Amino acid sequence: MTRGEGDGLVRDVDVLVVGGGPAGSLAAESAARGGLRTLLIEREAAIGDPVHTSGALAISTARQFALPERLYHPLYTVRLASPGANALFEAKEPIACVIDVRETYRHLARRAQEAGARVLTSAEALAPTLVDGAVTGCSVRHAGRVGDVRSSIVIDASGYRASIARAAALHPGFTRFGVGAEWEVVSDRCRQDQLVLIVGNRWAPAGYAWVFPWGGERVRVGVGLLHADTREDPRRLLSLFVSELDRFEIDLGHHEITERHHGLIPADGLAPRLAGAGIMAVGDAAGVATLVVGEGIRPSMASGRLAGEAAVRAIVSGRGYPALAEVYERPFRRQFEGDLTVGEIINRRIARWSDEKWDACVRTLRDIPADAFVALLHSRLSPRGMAMWLATRPRSWPRMARWFAKGTLDVLRHGRTA
Repeated sequence: MTRGEGDGLVRDVDVLVVGGGPAGSLAAESAARGGLRTLLIEREAAIGDPVHTSGALAISTARQFALPERLYHPLYTVRLASPGANALFEAKEPIACVIDVRETYRHLARRAQEAGARVLTSAEALAPTLVDGAVTGCSVRHAGRVGDVRSSIVIDASGYRASIARAAALHPGFTRFGVGAEWEVVSDRCRQDQLVLIVGNRWAPAGYAWVFPWGGERVRVGVGLLHADTREDPRRLLSLFVSELDRFEIDLGHHEITERHHGLIPADGLAPRLAGAGIMAVGDAAGVATLVVGEGIRPSMASGRLAGEAAVRAIVSGRGYPALAEVYERPFRRQFEGDLTVGEIINRRIARWSDEKWDACVRTLRDIPADAFVALLHSRLSPRGMAMWLATRPRSWPRMARWFAKGTLDVLRHGRTA
């Protein structure tokens, strides 16, 4: 990985990617693989530090983006618990996984380098360069100096701040956020075969808590809240949650806390514009997080890959930035906007649920297949998405028919009366 100290800053590129998370790395990899001169800059000294995400994915996501098996811990069982109910989802094949966040991010950045992109850390994009309203690069602080990087296209992967997109007037930024606190612990007692999600207003009002094992006696335990709906401190609630884990038959024993993580995620839904004159927003900078449980890595990586491919198409065709809305924003919205919108609606409704409503919801969800529950968590909920899911799983039709007849009405009724 190229580090900032002592290295010169490339001044003229085809594509400048701001941010070295999964969305930025996939964007840089795709652009470079298409033959474009690509520079990815990351303001931190190392890719993947600090950790801001718990790293839970559907197993299909890890495979879709070709993550090496050594980077994720597969799980065959997912448990959803509320104060008065439990739902257990088991499968013969892995249905979820927890990634090694730090090494996964570095792996993706190395892939970008291997494709031909230059990756520069300790380099911070300060502001976009604008000419007649179009973005033509960024001013960048690096190695104690500030210089201009010219580029045909800038891809903003700067995270929830969306600093470049906002400064370029692509979209106004975000005002509603989810905030999370997490401990990474070593425990020789905690189960390593089960991912647990816990809801309830004592531990996670307007949010959820989690216990995510990821192999080698390592476990991530956290609490995430929507600060638009509660002003509770997730760090305080995390301490309470860990002290009462026995209520959920979870035993950390005499565990050791090895890291403490904290993060923000936009909760306003998809940004009103994703592409403009010389600029695209991807990942959290575009508000692409799924909002049922806040998982954002899958759509973030998809947006990054699509933006990199769009940059290639726009530049190689000679059409330049006027093509970005057509080759990036429209395809992304066609694929993801329905699911993200439904996820946002559900998120806003369940944020106000009482414990009694959560108990009723958990009891209802017991009857659905395991992979359908994982799809629900990841906001794969649009009518088109559910129809495609059902079309490939005819054996699930009778079971899903029973669930839709009983469960969906209950969930929607709870949402409307919240």
